[in-house]
Amino acid sequence: MGRLPGVAVIGTAVGLAGCVPQPGLQDLKRSYPDRTLYHFNSAALGGEVSYLCAPGNTPRATKARALKAHAAYEAEIQSYGDRFAETLVSALEAGTGASSAAQEVNRDTDAWAREAALRIEGQYVCLPVAAPGVGISK
Repeated sequence: MGRLPGVAVIGTAVGLAGCVPQPGLQDLKRSYPDRTLYHFNSAALGGEVSYLCAPGNTPRATKARALKAHAAYEAEIQSYGDRFAETLVSALEAGTGASSAAQEVNRDTDAWAREAALRIEGQYVCLPVAAPGVGISK
């Protein structure tokens, strides 16, 4: 049940995504054959968020952990929405041009997405790997 070094995690939050490598599902399954892919509807993002989870004692236990990972990730996304809005408004109020403000927010979003995904992986051994518009292709 180790970490997933080198696997691209999703880079999305609140509808703003950076340039994210998109490995295919088969690539991930080949690299991590013991992991199971779970898909859950996202109230925060609309659409579906997918997680690659290490096996638990039973398939039911693994799915229960995946659901907990999803709930925690949804909370991460919701909390980032407020920070995202504050960062954008602050940059614009400081006189930063719209393009520069967007670049600043994109950098913050990419960093947040990596950190959030790794927190979820570390706590639940489930890595968020896809969300609407980014991540693995099915």
